[in-house]
Amino acid sequence: MSEPIQTRIWTQQGFVEDRFGPSSGAILTSPEEATGKLGGSGLHVLVLEAGDEVHAVVSRIHEFDAVFVRFPVFSDGRGFSAARLLREKHAYKGEIRATGKYILDQIPMMIRVGFSAFEVTHGPTIARLEAGDTAEVPLYLQPAYATEQKAGERAWARRRA
Repeated sequence: MSEPIQTRIWTQQGFVEDRFGPSSGAILTSPEEATGKLGGSGLHVLVLEAGDEVHAVVSRIHEFDAVFVRFPVFSDGRGFSAARLLREKHAYKGEIRATGKYILDQIPMMIRVGFSAFEVTHGPTIARLEAGDTAEVPLYLQPAYATEQKAGERAWARRRA
């Protein structure tokens, strides 16, 4: 008999309560459903699946309290682009949460492109995050959303600030 899957929400400050969980009354909306007026005064969450176009909802993106970006498989990188577009091009300030299938090694890169929360269900990943191990390599050779310090002579070499 297998144990039930435990879902935890991790941020750079550690594990936190899920403020968009079932008891919050949050309304989850797909881009197709986001064409009309958002009803009620509760929390509104936009759920982006792989392949959903961010530009389809940018005129209303600031009406959402959070955007959940779902990764169907860990090798699908389209969610990285969605988060970066939301932060850099559309100045979205709310929570961007990774959901679905991704691995611990991807979390530091996800933070660099704008993700701020992670839905974690994998027991060994939860244990490593509880121990403070994010598997980060602190030297990057590509620019990112986050503020980083120049490192070395290469034009894009950066270190975490």
